[in-house]
Amino acid sequence: MTKKHSITVFLLLISIGITSCTDYLPKPKAYPRIYYPQRTYSKTDTDCPFSFDIPSYSKLEQYTDGNEPCWYNLTYPQFNATLHLSYIPITGINDLDSLTEDAYKMAFTPHIQRAEEIIEREISDTTKGIRGMIYDLQGKTATPFNFYITDEKKHYIRGAFYFNQKTTRDSVMPIYDFINEDIMRSIQSFGFED
Repeated sequence: MTKKHSITVFLLLISIGITSCTDYLPKPKAYPRIYYPQRTYSKTDTDCPFSFDIPSYSKLEQYTDGNEPCWYNLTYPQFNATLHLSYIPITGINDLDSLTEDAYKMAFTPHIQRAEEIIEREISDTTKGIRGMIYDLQGKTATPFNFYITDEKKHYIRGAFYFNQKTTRDSVMPIYDFINEDIMRSIQSFGFED
């Protein structure tokens, strides 16, 4: 080994020794900080026979992939989430019993294997003549929240909330709780035209 070569090896070992003596502290596991917008609401403005309050930080967009003029997506761009709303007039073809049974099947059938629990809560507002059902799905399901609202005569609307990407429940739970308050406000403010 030459003198030049041994000096290079010696300097390399010293530099490794100096840099390896620094304390390394791994960052603790954490979720990113979420900044929630200020809650303000406005009434929907559509040509459909219903209205409800929506948050100012959401966008109500007409569903354009089908021939249903009163199907909407209420998007929450900041949270990459969507509330899908399907309005169906009650007619002889679409009677109330079959519509409510479909809502039940859509909440239970695809999610019964993955849901830890499905909590059913009744909606009833006798002053407006509105009733319905909320399905809270607990566990690893695609949608944590489904509902339907009807006046039991002419109008029926079904809603399903989704995050637009695969998530884990515990990581999005604070966001879901925040948006859930908005959805509940929308449900409580719902009104049908005669």
